[in-house]
Amino acid sequence: MYTSMIFIMIIIMFIMLVVTISLLKRKNWKCFYIEDEILYIPSLFVVKIPLSDIRNIEFKTFRSRGSYSGKIIVNLKNAKVIKRYFQTSQVAFFVSEQMVLAEIEKLTPILKKYYIPYTINK
Repeated sequence: MYTSMIFIMIIIMFIMLVVTISLLKRKNWKCFYIEDEILYIPSLFVVKIPLSDIRNIEFKTFRSRGSYSGKIIVNLKNAKVIKRYFQTSQVAFFVSEQMVLAEIEKLTPILKKYYIPYTINK
């Protein structure tokens, strides 16, 4: 009985260690950013998408639990879809819709520069 509990505790500690290491490896705490023509979308593990592989991007904002959240949907040319939720890169107890839209507006000038179509749905 105790050996099974010890085994479960070891598994839980291993998972916590992997999550902690992946969070400490991050060099940038933004919701998403572009560097060297690659779109980075941090979640538990950072997703790297070359801009040349992107067909279009959709942004959605919605209200959840008294605060606002956003969703980025990246449609790739090979028919894959990558979806991630985000709020803001600032530390805040309450996130307004303007804060979520400000995060989106940080990315849109670069998308225009590379002629990547995007839509923002409220």
